Amino acid sequence: MATRQYTDRELRELHEQRERTLSVTLKGQRRHAILFEPYNISHTEYRVLVLLFFSNGCEPSVMADRLMILRQTMTKVIDSLETKGYVERTIHPYDRRKVYINLLPAGKMLARELLCVESDYLSRVDGQFTPEELETYHALSGRIQEARAAVMEEIISERAANKQDA
Repeated sequence: MATRQYTDRELRELHEQRERTLSVTLKGQRRHAILFEPYNISHTEYRVLVLLFFSNGCEPSVMADRLMILRQTMTKVIDSLETKGYVERTIHPYDRRKVYINLLPAGKMLARELLCVESDYLSRVDGQFTPEELETYHALSGRIQEARAAVMEEIISERAANKQDA
């Protein structure tokens, strides 16, 4: 499929829209940094702790894929959490090549506390909107994410088809 050619003005408007969207994401990460500052936990470390809190151990590669972060970054995050005494690496009992990451008791306690801190924050934010406004927001957010995923799948399929044709 040919890439559409945009005017400079269209490109500027689309770029500014993406920057506004990215700014919201970055502001959210900054809010997490402020919320979790007393705990000396980064936003990415928080996401790993929460993923582990709701699972019974997980392979680093699976965690990286689920959280959509680079595997090298995951290794650094696990190293940091292990140094802080929140997680441990364990070898799979049947396949010594596999490593699992498990929360230690201190990690479970911290994950629970951070989830409570975030839940309190979000409850206070949600309290400023009507249930109908929140429902509309969640519905639109879900549709946007589904549309992005569908278009990405189309792009992947188109690229695969182009490789086969080449």
